[in-house]
Amino acid sequence: MASFGSKFIANLDRYVLASVLANSFAYALYALITRSALTKQPVIAFLSASLLSFPLSFYLNRIWVFRSTNIIQIELLRFSFGYALALICGALLLRELLVIIANPYLAQFISMIILGSSAFLLHSLWTFKNRH
Repeated sequence: MASFGSKFIANLDRYVLASVLANSFAYALYALITRSALTKQPVIAFLSASLLSFPLSFYLNRIWVFRSTNIIQIELLRFSFGYALALICGALLLRELLVIIANPYLAQFISMIILGSSAFLLHSLWTFKNRH
């Protein structure tokens, strides 16, 4: 049986790769939304892109990163709660970053790195914790 530390590192490795994929998708949506004039508001574009990338993020985290076999409905509820919390924090963080960074794409990129780190801890210790 793998120790918590080695399992944590293996999950972290997969999480980084999954995050690159999911966040690249979300970031592309963010750029598409702002550039296509759907909205020029970075926070609205961030929220829209994040909601559209939710299914991909949940799937990658549950199936590939944490390889969970827990009850999907409970994990979906937990993931949704964590995702909503990240959206709120992300919107607030992006708004504050835009005060000091004039480039909305750079501000969003920095925000994604900060939020991704905290999300990994939340998912490791709570959302997808092995309950068997």
